[in-house]
Amino acid sequence: MQTLPLLSDSSSHVSSSTTRLLQANLLVGLLYLALAALVSLAFSGAAPIWPATAAAMFAALAGGWRWLPGIAFGSWLGNDFFMQWDSGWALWITLGNILGALFASVVQRRFAPDVNVLLESGRGVTLFGALALASSLISASLGALAPTNGLQPSTPYNEAFFPWIVSDFTATLMLTPALLLWWRDLRTPCQLLRGNQEMWLAATTLVMVTLILFFGSAKDASSLLRPAIFLTLLPLVWVALRFPQRSTFTLLSLVFFLSLFGTWMEKGVIAELALPYTRLQIILISMGMITLLVSSMSMERRRALDELSISHTTLEDRVQERTLQLRDNLQHLERLLDNVPIPMVIARPDQSIVIYANLAAADYSGYSLARMVGSSCMMYFHTLEDFKTLEQALHEKGSLNSHEVVLRHRSGRPLWALVSAVPSRYNDTPVMMFALQDISSAKRRELDLEQLVSTDALTQTATRRHFMQRGDEMLRSAERSAHSLCLLILDLDHFKSINDNYGHPVGDQVLRRVAEAFRSSLRSGDLCGRLGGEEFGVILGDADHDAAHAGAERLRQVVGALDITVDGHRHIRPTVSIGAVLLLPSDMELPTGPSLDEAISSADQALYRAKNGGRNRVVFAPPLVFRIAAPTIASSAENNE
Repeated sequence: MQTLPLLSDSSSHVSSSTTRLLQANLLVGLLYLALAALVSLAFSGAAPIWPATAAAMFAALAGGWRWLPGIAFGSWLGNDFFMQWDSGWALWITLGNILGALFASVVQRRFAPDVNVLLESGRGVTLFGALALASSLISASLGALAPTNGLQPSTPYNEAFFPWIVSDFTATLMLTPALLLWWRDLRTPCQLLRGNQEMWLAATTLVMVTLILFFGSAKDASSLLRPAIFLTLLPLVWVALRFPQRSTFTLLSLVFFLSLFGTWMEKGVIAELALPYTRLQIILISMGMITLLVSSMSMERRRALDELSISHTTLEDRVQERTLQLRDNLQHLERLLDNVPIPMVIARPDQSIVIYANLAAADYSGYSLARMVGSSCMMYFHTLEDFKTLEQALHEKGSLNSHEVVLRHRSGRPLWALVSAVPSRYNDTPVMMFALQDISSAKRRELDLEQLVSTDALTQTATRRHFMQRGDEMLRSAERSAHSLCLLILDLDHFKSINDNYGHPVGDQVLRRVAEAFRSSLRSGDLCGRLGGEEFGVILGDADHDAAHAGAERLRQVVGALDITVDGHRHIRPTVSIGAVLLLPSDMELPTGPSLDEAISSADQALYRAKNGGRNRVVFAPPLVFRIAAPTIASSAENNE
């Protein structure tokens, strides 16, 4: 009872398959006849072009031997009725067409069962070209006997064979790929008809170039334009690289028909040559193979990218899930960093651009978050040298831990910070994450302490310790650069009587006024320090004999010009005695140069003579000579510092 429906379904399936097979044979047979009829309108007998061969190859590759009866029927009718061949020779030509197509079908099923592989890989295109050539060889080998012995008995075999194989091979390369792809994707709209502007531009360029070359060129200019035939490759390659294969091979077929039609009308760059169709088709073979190879390589690239992106659905889901998780983690991290009290900044090291800053960083710098994001990192440093120092340290070490830098607040005041930096990734971008520890208060206390240690609190000049340290450095620098120095020891005259008569506060006032006078008269590179009590030391840098005498005399005069009012009516007019010594460079071979203590001792002796000579005067000791230091690695390094 249950077998009857099964038998009914089976017979229905067989009937449906038979119907589809008959329809397919009818379709390819009509296609062959249509192309043959098209050629018969232009040629009779042996035609130099035969696009119907593409229909035979299409049938062999798309349907195998089952579709070849339609091709056989179409080939026999086309050659017998349309091309006016003898019926026997028409059957002979049909035999060549069928054998060539059958050979291509068998080899294709053996080496590339999926016909799509023939057009979508370099290996497949090579196989397709070999099949097209082999099929053309078989068809031409048999078919060339027909004009030799039938329609045109005087035609040598080789003269019939070569154009025959060229015409079959050209038609197969130029038309078969488009037929295969239109059959495979019949229900898919063509991109040429979907408003793609780039596709329209490429297609228009290709058609215009083809029309100019094969319809618009004058005969006297055709010889100059012949090399330009290969310009049609440019838009073809453009389409092959950028758009689907069906669009590429449709345009290739269009070039095939336009160029043949223009040549048939005796126009264009090939028409005036001997064997114009054969010459043209050899050029088209080259263009077709190049286009096929470029298109297949583009497909391989696209397929590799597609396989890379959709290889495993589960993996994609996990990647998407992981991406969402990372995005959530990133948002969580940003929320966390936004509320961290430590200034945090994320920057791109390749561009030195801030891409994230938290609220603490905005408060610390004085800028808004909107202003900070996208700004240059350099604007937050006190000087360009500070920025370059940090950049160099990052380049050498890769990361930083508590690296001291001087930044700049929006108001312009300096900010001291310890910077820690580590490389990371932010939104899949290599970045550097910076954490800042504000040490401005501690740094100011340190500077204040250094100020206390190095600056005399009463006179705001250098302390004796700092004076000796800086004086030593100036002496070593003079030895390296061969510059002279002048050391002055200045002592206020009768200062003890000022303290005794007016009190120590007035004495302190006098010391402050005298120190101010000294500082206002000295250059930026000179050094002034209080050596003790009312005694001061001054070093005049880069001062020769005349400059030293003028500088010492100027200091004596500015002190003598002071008029210090005490109690509103009493006046103190201090004077100063100065002992001086010049330190001069020399190229002579000296065992040792003078030390700063020796220079001070020599200036003290001159000061003693100035006081004994009546005070308020300048007395110079004999100059001291020091040897110019020979350049060494160590001295060069110090000089660079």
